[in-house]
Amino acid sequence: MSVVAMLQGTPETDVETTRSALAMAQKLGTSLVGLCALPDPQAAVMLVTTPESTGLTAAAATNIIELQKEMLEKAEAAFRQGVGVTPGVESVFLHQVANAEAAAASAATLADAIIFPRNAARSGEPLSIAFDHVMMDARLPLVLAGTAAYTPGPVIIGWDGSNGAARALRFHIPLLKAAGEVIIAQNRKDAERDGARPGIEPGSLEDWLKRKGIKSSVSPIEGEVSAALLALAKGSGATLIVAGAYGHSRIGERLFGGTSKRLLSADEAPALALAR
Repeated sequence: MSVVAMLQGTPETDVETTRSALAMAQKLGTSLVGLCALPDPQAAVMLVTTPESTGLTAAAATNIIELQKEMLEKAEAAFRQGVGVTPGVESVFLHQVANAEAAAASAATLADAIIFPRNAARSGEPLSIAFDHVMMDARLPLVLAGTAAYTPGPVIIGWDGSNGAARALRFHIPLLKAAGEVIIAQNRKDAERDGARPGIEPGSLEDWLKRKGIKSSVSPIEGEVSAALLALAKGSGATLIVAGAYGHSRIGERLFGGTSKRLLSADEAPALALAR
């Protein structure tokens, strides 16, 4: 098991992602993997059969190979810079020949945590499709880096009893155990409007965490959930929010907003451990 930092070949972003992933790996006492996935260059070139196009196809393949080589060099250099000299943490840079969606989903299956850069939540960014695929299609948990570098601190659980919140919680138990301070944030009125949900009763999650060896406290929140969670994080110094993502349809969230969208697009936010 390890913490995986998803790298995209842009130095500043990759350094920040690596540093956040490194802090989590240190807290968990596990290894760190910097993963840069790029597709097979030959598969990225359209196959054509006319003799006249042979030279163009070869040139295109060569250009893609050179571009990928440059991206890999930048990603590895950024990873090494982000890791620095960190005793006690085993780190490895990994280049995988695959599209980023498949590589990220495979890594998320068994990693202690997989960390995406903050910009991956925005459409059109290098890892946005992979981020969307892992969360929405593969339905695997992931961590979106915060707007500032991750530092160990309290963890907030945005608890509404939903399947997504439960998956995010169960998958990131190691992070909760390592945090030391866990705060359960519940908006009872909001949960009741969506109908009864298993595990939403007061104290139920607190008891479950206690059986896992995790001490927690409950902090009731009111009003709009995302704003309340961000305010609680700021007031408590929390550097991670664990929550379910996209309780409504993906199209509905994007067109009309929602808790997930507002958390993902916040100008100031801690890291987000999410699952659908």
